[in-house]
Amino acid sequence: MNPITTYLPTGLPAKPLNRPEETPAVPAAAPPIGPNPRLRLDPALGVVVMEFLDSGGKVARSTPTEAQLRAYRQAQITGR
Repeated sequence: MNPITTYLPTGLPAKPLNRPEETPAVPAAAPPIGPNPRLRLDPALGVVVMEFLDSGGKVARSTPTEAQLRAYRQAQITGR
């Protein structure tokens, strides 16, 4: 069975699509770690935390830092 030929607006036949067996092999890549940086909401503070991940997917650093988040929490408790 022959494939249907597609024509361009110029009247010339379009280049046929590659068949799956003609597609070049793509080298395997490391699985993605997800969005980097990622955002999360600290619900107690109502603050968005931006976390930067290392190549292993663990949090390497964040903004605000954990120390700053503790200070914000303390300020909520004491009012200063």
